[in-house]
Amino acid sequence: MTRESCLGSTYLILAGLCLAGLMIRNGYELLKKAGRVDAEDKVIFFVVFAAMCAMLVSWPLMCAWDPRRMVVPSGVRWVGLGMAAAGFALAIGGMVQLRGVENITQLVTTGLYSRLRHPMYTGFILWIIGWAAVYGPMVSPFVGIVCIGSVLYWRNLEECAMESRYGDDYRAYRRETWC
Repeated sequence: MTRESCLGSTYLILAGLCLAGLMIRNGYELLKKAGRVDAEDKVIFFVVFAAMCAMLVSWPLMCAWDPRRMVVPSGVRWVGLGMAAAGFALAIGGMVQLRGVENITQLVTTGLYSRLRHPMYTGFILWIIGWAAVYGPMVSPFVGIVCIGSVLYWRNLEECAMESRYGDDYRAYRRETWC
């Protein structure tokens, strides 16, 4: 097996993991919206969590193994690494502050959530863009666009659910915060 075919095979496996993770999460969100899945089911949560972990692990590896890469100036690479780190910190910080990722029972408006409505989603987007800037992939950004589109879709679903659940309180909160 040549180095190029090994590189291509590894890349395709990583891209498949990333897209499979997104498909599982998107399917879960659609089924949850339709009332066809119990959001408190621990087995379902584990499957979706594992799918998201596969996506999160595969994305930076996919960028590194991209079959077509451009030369990225070191300054851009450092900015990208900073974006990836900031995005990861936002996502983890948002999850820690919520004390979970699903079935949150109150409107959280303090800490990170006092400025950002969706620090986890914002963090994911920064993280995706950051890793692309670090490695300069030329093929992976197409998958990255799908990832970002999915994150924006999840954010939109959450916005609708929060407005339905909290009404005027959420609308007021939304006016005072960014993303």
